[in-house]
Amino acid sequence: MAFFINDKCVGCTACETVCPVTAINGVKKEFYFIDPKICIDCGACGRACPYDAIFDTYGNTAEKVRRTEWARPVVQEEICSGCRYCVDICPFECLSMIDEDKPWISVASLTNPKTCVSCYLCEAACDKGAIVLRPPDNVAPPVAARFAKR
Repeated sequence: MAFFINDKCVGCTACETVCPVTAINGVKKEFYFIDPKICIDCGACGRACPYDAIFDTYGNTAEKVRRTEWARPVVQEEICSGCRYCVDICPFECLSMIDEDKPWISVASLTNPKTCVSCYLCEAACDKGAIVLRPPDNVAPPVAARFAKR
């Protein structure tokens, strides 16, 4: 299933801008569309939409969340093997390798948190389980995120 846009859409482009897989298309100030064949159900579009115009896969209005409260990848350096999968898959170049010139101690790190859309691609790509997305300190995750299976 995929997220989808309802008739409240005003074409503001907020959803299109944060979509990590370019599943959202449309013309500014007109109705936008989410391609269900491309959508990965990350919810970034729903968190960004200021008009409650996006439904989740169950038909519920996606919960708007301030960007400062979005989950961010936390890398457990002692588990990270330095494989680069997370860095390579990140569509917004949020992650980088630290000490890349020393492959035996190179680890991933969140180096550009402002561009992260909490799409969970890095977490899913990590075979070691070294990356977990967590909300910033002192912020409770949205109710839907607490029960979402990733």
